[in-house]
Amino acid sequence: MSQSNNQNQVQQMADWIKTNAVHITEGSVNKTMIRHRLRMEFDVQDEEVVDEVYNIITE
Repeated sequence: MSQSNNQNQVQQMADWIKTNAVHITEGSVNKTMIRHRLRMEFDVQDEEVVDEVYNIITE
C-alpha cells in the first residue's frame, strides 16, 4: 500500500470517527474510545494507526 493511499485511509477513518463515534467535549478526546472504535469498525490493531487517527481528530 502506498504512503498516500495509507494516509487517505487514515484520514477517512478519522473523519468517520469524528462524525459518527466520538463526541469532542472541550477539546478532550478519549484515545481508548478511538482505539475501540477502530478495532470494531475497521479491524485496526496497529497502535501507530490509532495514534495517527487520534492526532487528526485532536488537531
